[in-house]
Amino acid sequence: MSSTGPRPEETGAPVDLHRNERRTWLAALLVALASLAQVGAGLAFGSVALVANGAHSGAHVAALAVAGAAYWVARRNEGNLQLAHGTGRIGDLAAFANAMLLALAALGLAAESVSRLLDPESPEYPAALYAAAGGLVLNLACMALLRPARADRRDASGDINLSAAHLHVTADAVVAALTLAGLAAAWRLGWAWADPVMALIGAALIAHFAGTILRRAGAALLDVRQNPALEAEIARRLESSGLVVRDVRAWRTGPGRSAVSITLQSPHSEAPEQIRRALADLPGVSRLSLDLL
Repeated sequence: MSSTGPRPEETGAPVDLHRNERRTWLAALLVALASLAQVGAGLAFGSVALVANGAHSGAHVAALAVAGAAYWVARRNEGNLQLAHGTGRIGDLAAFANAMLLALAALGLAAESVSRLLDPESPEYPAALYAAAGGLVLNLACMALLRPARADRRDASGDINLSAAHLHVTADAVVAALTLAGLAAAWRLGWAWADPVMALIGAALIAHFAGTILRRAGAALLDVRQNPALEAEIARRLESSGLVVRDVRAWRTGPGRSAVSITLQSPHSEAPEQIRRALADLPGVSRLSLDLL
């Protein structure tokens, strides 16, 4: 076996690593300050709703801190040769952990909602509405802050770590909006069931968000082949160069980065140089291995 890499300088780290790291820590700081303010106001004014909402926001601080720490570790290890495919997997691992936290949050919210349906409570409506409105405004701001600069969150080549952080605040914004609607209906129309039902809907959406990230991060961590278009383009270029391609496999090593394994049938001694020329301008390939049969 011989190997060659058209872009050996690439580390697998996100192109926007420094931008994403700064924005993730800033979002964590904003949520932390809001959480402390809500808990303080709740204790000062005797509002259980405000205290509970502040404590809930604290869990999102932890999730954002995990995402920020992953960027920090990736940045500190950009030149670490012990990481065979660079630092891209660090963010994928953090995203998987945060998706698990989202799934647990969905489970907890669903359990609480069912409990409140079976045993209805009368919350302090004004304070609860203020808490939900404040949480919604904060999370909308954090959503804008954490919006990916390049890839859509559904793009398999995008920054999954940033997507997970973005989905955390998106999930909280959705829950806050549904909570506002449910509380308003319960307060003004007397529909005591509206608030817990809205929370159940929110739990289902959070579970969907968590499942999306778990699938993407899990596929990246398990080296699942996710880029058939890249494989087909590599095969086309090599066959146009006169090489007989037996197999091409590509798997993600980080945001916008892929490792590629190529198997050729009866290659000649100039095959590695032909491959290098054929793939010289192909973006996104950070590692290339060649199997000779």
